[in-house]
Parts: sequence; structure tokens; C-alpha cells
Amino acid sequence: MMASYEQLSRVLRLLQQAMSRAGHWSDKSMSVKALNSSQPFCLDVMNFSQWLQFVFIPKMQIIIDARQVLPSFAKGQGIEPMASEFYKNTAAEKSITALIRQLDKLLQD
Repeated sequence: MMASYEQLSRVLRLLQQAMSRAGHWSDKSMSVKALNSSQPFCLDVMNFSQWLQFVFIPKMQIIIDARQVLPSFAKGQGIEPMASEFYKNTAAEKSITALIRQLDKLLQD
């Protein structure tokens, strides 16, 4: 079942808040070069938290605000595996990965 725009927007806000509380949200912006990376998750120029903050969340918010077609993940696919690996053994592991798991579930087709 695909999510509503409002559900996704709420989870994105909660994710941003959880990342901020855990110290995984930056006040600095990324360079244009970094934002133009062609690597998955921009791993060549930023870490996963930065990718969430500067790529994923803004792009999702643009899609939501414009009421465009939402991306969909096949069951078992999504960004949660990357989040679980990146936040493994950190204080943020449970809160952030739980929200990302929720996003993945909302975007399953």
C-alpha cells in the first residue's frame, strides 16, 4: 500500500528531528560538486547522514510538495539496509533506522 503525501511528510519531519537530536544533522551545506555525485548514496563525497539531509529528504519533499508520483520500492528493497549499516552501534541506531524502515514500508509497491 502506498503512503499518502501527509504520512511521508510527517515521517520525514520525524527523521530530521531524530537526526538532529542524535547529532547527525549539519548546519553546513554541501558543495555543488558533492551534490552532483553519480555514486549510489553519494558515497564518494558524503556519508549516509549527509546523503539523507542533502539529497534524499529534500528530493522527497519536492515530490511531496508538487504531488508528483512517489518512488516505490519492491518488498525487501529500500534504504534501511544502508541505514542499519551506517548507524550500527550508535546511539541513533534505533530511532533513525526505525523511521527509515517506516519510510521504506510506506514506499513499498
